[in-house]
Amino acid sequence: MLPNFRAIMRYNPAEAYALAIGHLSDRLRGGGGFVQNWPRYERVLTRAERLELQQLLERRGFDVGEPDGRLGAKTRAAIRDFQAGTGNIPDGFASASILEKLRAADQARASVPRR
Repeated sequence: MLPNFRAIMRYNPAEAYALAIGHLSDRLRGGGGFVQNWPRYERVLTRAERLELQQLLERRGFDVGEPDGRLGAKTRAAIRDFQAGTGNIPDGFASASILEKLRAADQARASVPRR
């Protein structure tokens, strides 16, 4: 994450805003478009869902810091690591689909009989 992105996030913590401003700046300097399509139909997770996501990541051994429902650098790094380990694009984006994969993995783990 670059310093300009952090500065934009301090001004307005909405990721979509920060990405749009950063992308606009890149385009004004002659940069190209986004590498992959914008997730138009991906809904934003609620705070309770973000907290659950952090707790599920933590249960799988990822360092998210203190689970609080806020998506900081450690949580994003943990999401990227989880995504990379499951064959997904490691973008660190906290999506409903990632939450569902974590829930499914947690359910599968809970259903394995212990010896």
